[in-house]
Amino acid sequence: MRWIKPILLVGWLGFMACEIHEPIFDNSLDLEAADSKGIVPPAIVFFPDRVEASYGKPAHVDVYAMKVDNVGMAQIPVHYDVEKLAVKSVMAGSLFSDENPPFFVTDNDTENGILTIYITFLGANSKSVGGTGDIANIEFSAKTSGEAPILISQETIILDSSANELSLKAFGKGIIDVR
Repeated sequence: MRWIKPILLVGWLGFMACEIHEPIFDNSLDLEAADSKGIVPPAIVFFPDRVEASYGKPAHVDVYAMKVDNVGMAQIPVHYDVEKLAVKSVMAGSLFSDENPPFFVTDNDTENGILTIYITFLGANSKSVGGTGDIANIEFSAKTSGEAPILISQETIILDSSANELSLKAFGKGIIDVR
């Protein structure tokens, strides 16, 4: 019983002697972190914007809209390196979800490495969505190890509920690092 206090004291001192690392704030959806990378909303970005994956294992990345207003539909071309990556699956994210699921279609040009995402909001009580949220969830599989760039094309088209084009200020870039 008399050893409990010394053991707790030694444990506490050991804990306090541990090195405390400065946190790294590189969340691509954080406005300050995004601004430091030159991304100003409204924007379409990847989250996370850097993915480390093991060879033979899937790499997951989400396509996010940042601070968008009155979006009714979108056409988002995602470029990837066909020598290093293959698109395994693509699913609709939650931003366009409502009582009715969104209209969601993809076209994967495996020759040129362009995955085009088409999505339309089919809300029961409104005609558009807004805010920050995931539009699509992409699963890549690696063909080889190394860094493979992915990017959202500046040819992305975002339309409001009346089919008028909305302006975007930034388009995301990312890296899938396969080891």
